[in-house]
Formats: sequence, structure tokens, C-alpha cells
Amino acid sequence: MARLSQRAMNNVVIIAMLIMIALFNLESFTSPPEAPSQRMLLPQDAYVLKIEHDSSALERTGQQWRQRSDKETLSITPDRQFSEWQRAMLVPTTEVPEDALSQQPLIVVVWIAGEANGLVYAFYPSSTMTVVNVDNNWYTLSNAQLDNLLPWNK
Repeated sequence: MARLSQRAMNNVVIIAMLIMIALFNLESFTSPPEAPSQRMLLPQDAYVLKIEHDSSALERTGQQWRQRSDKETLSITPDRQFSEWQRAMLVPTTEVPEDALSQQPLIVVVWIAGEANGLVYAFYPSSTMTVVNVDNNWYTLSNAQLDNLLPWNK
């Protein structure tokens, strides 16, 4: 069996350390993953307790949903309203229409079981699209109509 000199052993250790450093930093050598093109309006698998907007709300009562609003009749059932929230998607955007920002946003708070704070959504309806601000990020609403998400706002 061949014996390595002290200098050769030092070189083996140095090369092994460089290989380990490269392995631990392998992610930094690859291109960063692309940002998701869209996301769900509600977090996936979230157990939603209540969706509030002004004095109106969509509340969970057991396994059913109940609408609380100043309006006498609403154009959508509570179950259908919640399914619209589940279907709705947010698509990232950088261009926000000027007519959307010129009006007051519709502030909606979604309460999720196990969370101390609610999720806050600012909806900015415009003539062409609905823009949503969530956690200081801008999105456009897709796969749902704002009138179905907030039927008491018509």
C-alpha cells in the first residue's frame, strides 16, 4: 500500500473541502426558479372560518356557510360564494390601471383556523379588470368575478 506524503495528504484534504463547498452551494450555481405564474386566492387546504367585508360576512356554521349582510337578498348562495373564493386565482402583475387606484379599495379580511391574524386583501375594481393587493404584491383576479366574491357590494 502506497503512503502519501504530508504535502499530498494536505492536497487531498483541500480538494475534498472544495468539493464539499461546491456541493453545499450547488443551488447558487443553477438558475433561480421562476416565480409562479399564478396562485390561489385562498391558501390551499386552509380551513376558512369567515370572510369579512365592511359589515357583511360569509361565515362558516358547522359544515355550512351563512351570509350576513344588510341587503335583503343576495344573487348567490353561500356555498356557491365560497366555491368562487376557492376557484379564484391571482396572477402577478406590474401594471395597475390608473382608474383602479383612483378609488377606495374594497378591504376584505379572511380568517383562517389556527392563524392569529387574518389575511387582508385590497380589491381595486376597474372597468377592465380587478386588481388585488396582497402583502404589498399586485395581482389581477382571474377565474372569478368580484360580484360573486362580494355579492353584497353590488
